[in-house]
Amino acid sequence: MTAQAAPAEITYSVAEYLRTEARTGEKHEFYNGKLKRMAGGSIPHNRIVRNILTELDGFLRQSDQFEVFGSDQKIYLPDYHYYLYPDAVVVSEAPVIAEEMAQAIINPLLIVEVLSPSSEAYDRGLKFAEYRSLPSFKEYVLVRQDAPHVISFFREAPDLWREAEVRGLDAAADLKSVGLQLALQSIYRKVEF
Repeated sequence: MTAQAAPAEITYSVAEYLRTEARTGEKHEFYNGKLKRMAGGSIPHNRIVRNILTELDGFLRQSDQFEVFGSDQKIYLPDYHYYLYPDAVVVSEAPVIAEEMAQAIINPLLIVEVLSPSSEAYDRGLKFAEYRSLPSFKEYVLVRQDAPHVISFFREAPDLWREAEVRGLDAAADLKSVGLQLALQSIYRKVEF
């Protein structure tokens, strides 16, 4: 019996990546030529994302200073040549599009990720480090879906991030970048633990 070589990993151009998404109707994150298919979210995950978007949009629509986007909005990280899909994004003023064809923005102010067992380590670690490569990025909010618990990071200086953590349905997360106290009771509306 002879051993067979493992198939070579395929590398995609940005154009091939975008065609793949258009052809399949599936979302993929793009990591410098490598594709990672996005898994569908659970019902609690989707409820939390919906609740956060509703609260952000309701608060921020009073001002033309901010715009809120959901999980279909790509973020482009030029330093890494990555395209990522966060759960929620807020930009200040108007989105800056990196590439018209990709419709990916490069100026997020606030990024929210709802943690899942498969992505938690990456969201807390390397992904946060990668997002920090964007000069406009000021606040990162991580939301657990298995308990009322929110961890936020706010950029106080170019290389200084302040961490805050709140727990319990009676608490509120202070989103400093947009001036919003976001009640955990609102984030977790209709979510059972």
